[in-house]
Amino acid sequence: MNKNIFFVASNPFNPDPRAEKQMLTLLKGNYNVYGIGWDRDRKASYTYNMLDRIEIQEIGIKSSFGSGLKNLFPIIKFNIKLFSQLIKNNKKIDVVHAVNFDTGLTSLIFTKIFHKKLVYDIYDYYVDSFPVPSSLKWIVRKLENMVINKSDFTIIPIDYRKQQIKGAHPQKLEIVYNTPSYVPDRDLNKYLSNYVPGKLNISFVGAIVPDRFIDELILIAKKRDDIFFHIAGYGSEELVDKIKANSKNMKFYGKVSYDDGLAISNISDLMIAMYDPKVENHKYSAPNKFYEALFLGKPIIVANGTGVDTLVREYEVGFTVDYSISAFEKLLDTLDKNSLNKFKKNNQMLYETKFSWKKIEKEILDSYNRLF
Repeated sequence: MNKNIFFVASNPFNPDPRAEKQMLTLLKGNYNVYGIGWDRDRKASYTYNMLDRIEIQEIGIKSSFGSGLKNLFPIIKFNIKLFSQLIKNNKKIDVVHAVNFDTGLTSLIFTKIFHKKLVYDIYDYYVDSFPVPSSLKWIVRKLENMVINKSDFTIIPIDYRKQQIKGAHPQKLEIVYNTPSYVPDRDLNKYLSNYVPGKLNISFVGAIVPDRFIDELILIAKKRDDIFFHIAGYGSEELVDKIKANSKNMKFYGKVSYDDGLAISNISDLMIAMYDPKVENHKYSAPNKFYEALFLGKPIIVANGTGVDTLVREYEVGFTVDYSISAFEKLLDTLDKNSLNKFKKNNQMLYETKFSWKKIEKEILDSYNRLF
């Protein structure tokens, strides 16, 4: 009988490209896959089928991303409902695949009580990524390290995150890069008609939250007519409203599917993954955009001091700048479209030889198969 894997996360699964790729990989390995997520834009829970094969339940509790302690009560309420759903599906569940500490602790409690397997997937190490009060950081760190230690195996998105979790002792550790997979019927040319001739077209697709250079992009768009930004994603309502209010040299696509996100990035001459290095977790950043830039053959701009900048320099796949408007604009002043074309062959070759999803897919299935 096929084993049942339940993915749980404190975000909606549409979109969650990292989870989606792992879910599809497990389906190929003859596992049954389900998901329980959190839709913060709705008050009511609902169920749907993702990709016609994966049953997803989104728990509806109104909240917002990046709202700090204001989000504490909604997180508690979400975890109570999550635990209830896990108990409801207890007889069906073989493995819980938990994303981040805000589902990890609840999942650990459930799996220990009911003798299930636990896979802990660290998108972001909690105390370095979220607004935890200083007085509570030690206990949150201790609790998350406990989740890591007691999980059957732990997943991190990039090699240098080992340093970030050095206080923990995982039973088994896997690295799953945030890299795209090939999909035969994916239309990467869907938005090419939106390309703005005569300007440097730059894409940002991802979480619209503070410390991702969004405010700075808006200011740059207002004062420069030689660039055009294609922006897509969801997150902070305040930042989304700012983007919508600014139509000069900028197009906002809203919340899009993963495939549409890739197609929007494919419009551009240049991609962005600018993380503020003052945020501790950003020193270990592992943005999807780095791997997507390789896949699409596009150069990428990242901020110095964010971990991924070392990869950009080592493999010569884009540009690194300080996290400031002046440094960003200074780089823009040196670029021309012809010089950007040289990145296509090198970036795509690096994807194939080192970061392809085919390589990662095999490692995921090997790790899951060893659980039983």
